[in-house]
Amino acid sequence: MWAALLLGLAGAWLTNWVADWLPARIADEDGDGIPVVSSRPRPFWRTLLLLAGSVAFAVYLYRVHSWDPTFWARFMLSELLLLIGAIDLEHRLVPNVLVATGIVLSLLFSILRVLPDPRSALTGALSAGALFILLAAAGRGALGPGDVKLAILIGTINGFPAVFQALLLGILFGGLAAAVLLVTRIRGPKQYIPYAPYLVAGCLSTMLFGQQLAGWTRLPVWGG
Repeated sequence: MWAALLLGLAGAWLTNWVADWLPARIADEDGDGIPVVSSRPRPFWRTLLLLAGSVAFAVYLYRVHSWDPTFWARFMLSELLLLIGAIDLEHRLVPNVLVATGIVLSLLFSILRVLPDPRSALTGALSAGALFILLAAAGRGALGPGDVKLAILIGTINGFPAVFQALLLGILFGGLAAAVLLVTRIRGPKQYIPYAPYLVAGCLSTMLFGQQLAGWTRLPVWGG
């Protein structure tokens, strides 16, 4: 248990470091080479979020899987998803390099039979991508390209049909959060609300607690 706790602390340090380093190395969309962010103090909320998430996932996964390959696959993907959610929440950015890394890792774990088999992973990715492309086209800017790419990653991680549970939960989390932000006037009707953190929450919920949630969503899943 102590080793899992230390691993979680190490994961929190690494993800916080990457969350500082990566956005500052990514040029803005017009390609003029200007960094998205400049050097600034690390936000406390992000440090706390990644610390709590990393430690909690490490300890939980150790209790469920000990040190078997499933532990390492789910822990690595959990850290990556936490990082994506934190960066989007802070910078409104879903880095391509993180999404691509997640897809490669997911396919590798699928080939090794730690995650859903490759056919399920690819079907999940294609289904999620097609669905979110349609939603983005119909939503008039509600979903961006980063959300579509993230949906493809979520499909690769959870496979078919569990991807629909993950996306359903993400949409519900996002809708509830948007309602709270609007009611409390923290955000206005026309202000941007990052969506990736809620998609990440739906993906993590399915990946880690899929079987427990399956009875509620009525969708078959591989996770749990």
